[in-house]
Amino acid sequence: MAQAELGELKEIIRRTIRVRRITLGSFFVVAVIIRLGVGLVFPLPLLFAPLGWLLLTYPFKALIEAQKDERGLHWAHAGFFILELGIITYLIHFLQGAEWLGLIFYIFTIIYANFFLLELQGYLITGLAILFYAALVLLEWAGLVPHRTLFLARDYRSLSYVLITLLAGGIGVYAVLAYTIRIFAEIYRRKGRELAALSAKLVSAQEEERRRIAHRLHDELGGALTATKLELELAEREAPAELRARLRRAVQILGEALSQARELSHSLRPPLLEELGLGPALRALGERFAAAEGFKVELELEELGQEAGLLRSEVESLIYQAAQEALTNAAKHAHPHKVVLRLGRARGRLRLEVEDDGRGFNPQGLRGGPGLGLEGMRERAILAGGSLKVESKAGRGTKLILELPLEGR
Repeated sequence: MAQAELGELKEIIRRTIRVRRITLGSFFVVAVIIRLGVGLVFPLPLLFAPLGWLLLTYPFKALIEAQKDERGLHWAHAGFFILELGIITYLIHFLQGAEWLGLIFYIFTIIYANFFLLELQGYLITGLAILFYAALVLLEWAGLVPHRTLFLARDYRSLSYVLITLLAGGIGVYAVLAYTIRIFAEIYRRKGRELAALSAKLVSAQEEERRRIAHRLHDELGGALTATKLELELAEREAPAELRARLRRAVQILGEALSQARELSHSLRPPLLEELGLGPALRALGERFAAAEGFKVELELEELGQEAGLLRSEVESLIYQAAQEALTNAAKHAHPHKVVLRLGRARGRLRLEVEDDGRGFNPQGLRGGPGLGLEGMRERAILAGGSLKVESKAGRGTKLILELPLEGR
């Protein structure tokens, strides 16, 4: 699994941990209020089991963050699910026991496990849920564990009821649910892979077209304009005096057109990227803006080592052009004293930050305004599997943040 995908999977798990904490914390607080404030008496395990469950999420999160590959991440996740099954089984014992109401408490765990985990771990969690539930049902039926109920009290010794509960409920519901979720999960992942592949091809095609246009602008149009300029300069020397001024003006116009063509060619695919690589190209870009615009440009470029040589050309180009766009906008609109350009790794992704101390603005006004070029960058970043955002406040400067997958060609 690519580091970018591993980082995204970890972020999904972080969000589910937050949901667990909010849910379990709220349940504990409400239970305390009901027991102490209202005076409703219920078994203490219903109060402290959710609290213990909540506390378990903290070492679990640390364990998740420590994982370096997909296999370790999924087994760590599966281990936490097993602990959850134990806690849920314990709670089921106090909440209607092994009767039909108890079936609902495993459903979220089974859905979640079979959607996010690999097939082996997903079926393992499903099998353990069936095993735990069956064990509780049979232990209560045999009288080895007392049967508890929150509603109507009755003798829980009907073998036919127990078998129906196990076969139709525990095995039937859980197995069908797990299998169905796995089908939908596989469809979701396959469509995601197809979309990612299509997006990658589109971005690659766009970058190849940009490179082709840049070369034609530089070589063909630039060559033609240069040749025409030389011919006019020669004609200017040989022309009558009354025509020299007009020819000189034509030479100036051609010179400006040639400069614009070169600038457009460089913006489409900077030659420095191909000649020197991303890091030196960004350094040259910063130096050029500092010299031309008069503000200080600080560069904080992390050494990427071999990874730098594995970056796709469209990723390099997008990073460079986003930095160029941010510096251009800073020069035109922010009038800063200092701009800091950072490039490094964050959560398995390549992260570019361009932060200035200028006048700032309202980011909501980007569409159709001075940030229109950044909207195009944002769309290209999404197609490349990344993201681009702008943070700014009036009088507090502006920060552009671009994140892209850090993976090979």
